[in-house]
Amino acid sequence: MAAGESLEARVQRLEDVEAIRRLLQDYRTCLDGKDFDGYAELFTADGEFVAGPDGSIHVRGREEILAMLDGMRGNLLGERGGDDFHVAVNEKIEIDGDGATATSTWVYVIRGEGDVPDVAKIGQYRDVLRREDGRWRFRRREAPADIPAV
Repeated sequence: MAAGESLEARVQRLEDVEAIRRLLQDYRTCLDGKDFDGYAELFTADGEFVAGPDGSIHVRGREEILAMLDGMRGNLLGERGGDDFHVAVNEKIEIDGDGATATSTWVYVIRGEGDVPDVAKIGQYRDVLRREDGRWRFRRREAPADIPAV
């Protein structure tokens, strides 16, 4: 919070932080529910997603994002909702006008043998966000794995 910042500016910052938290929640809801159209809409038209070893997965734009997700189904993502889920915690959000950055830790859990949860990977999200048409969206989301699957 900047010294001398108006009450209106402080309230706007809080509303923006809450809207970005909701975006982070919507991301997990869409991904885990296999709502790939909804997932792609969380990105700006030119949005990027980067993951995999050394950024080997790098797509740009909603069509490429949809194609990536479809290609991951049954391989890097569960086939149907409920087979896997993401947990994201410890978010840190920094607002700068119509732009923002965020970081958080993610844990990818899959349905293991005997329906026992099995932690598959742990990593971090590094996000660049932009307000587009009054709505916060991902401009770039990086999801490197700190502890990859074996």
